[in-house]
Amino acid sequence: MTITDIKAYDCFVATLKYWLDKKGRGAQNFLSIEAGVSQTLLSLILNPKTSKRAGIDSQEAIIKAAGFKNYEDAIRFGRSLIETGNPPKPPSPPDHNLIVHVNSQQYKDVVNGTADDYQGIPLYESGRLAAGVNGIEFDPYQSPTSVVVVYKPELQGRSRHRLAAIKVGGDSMEPTIIKGSIVVVDLSDREQVEGKVFVVNTPEGDMDMASIKRIKKWEKGFVLLSDNTNYPLELSPLDWNRLCVGRIVWMWRDISNI
Repeated sequence: MTITDIKAYDCFVATLKYWLDKKGRGAQNFLSIEAGVSQTLLSLILNPKTSKRAGIDSQEAIIKAAGFKNYEDAIRFGRSLIETGNPPKPPSPPDHNLIVHVNSQQYKDVVNGTADDYQGIPLYESGRLAAGVNGIEFDPYQSPTSVVVVYKPELQGRSRHRLAAIKVGGDSMEPTIIKGSIVVVDLSDREQVEGKVFVVNTPEGDMDMASIKRIKKWEKGFVLLSDNTNYPLELSPLDWNRLCVGRIVWMWRDISNI
């Protein structure tokens, strides 16, 4: 579907208004600093009585600062707001049929009788993030690569929360979380707790990417801490909604070498 220039700009404005409304007080100042545009320009963009329009470079800078993956995603977001009054719904994850191999009919009967004791959690390996309705989240347009099956009691009452799993690709959190481990993230638990382990947004160039860090408050943002002493602390100026993806609540790791 092709969007005309005027329509695209209307979508951009709708996205900007929605983002600022969701972020609340101080959001316009933050966006002005992050995007390198004046607050006067932002105010003119938001004023329906003015004919002032932002150029494409300013639009892209604003969209990037707001946490969207690219301009096209922001336009798609705004088009949905205009047409339906709501943000676009992410595509539904594909259905997965799980085949469990057992050694006897007895075990098969046990498995058949306890299926509800287990929960499938989508596994993401790319680590790509995108702006969502409630803040930064795993890119909804990146399909999960697999599903992690977890015994529900291990989740300690979180089974009804929004959960995601990721495979750890680095060693910055060793010895607590070793490279290759699979961790479960509670996307519903975004309460700031000093020193706890979270999945956070650590932008790489134009792309928002997931990392695992402990978090402490800093006067100008947050301090990101690694358990591996070979990694220095990092300072993040991002606000909490743009920084925090969710809290790490469970881990699956190989201990054969311990």
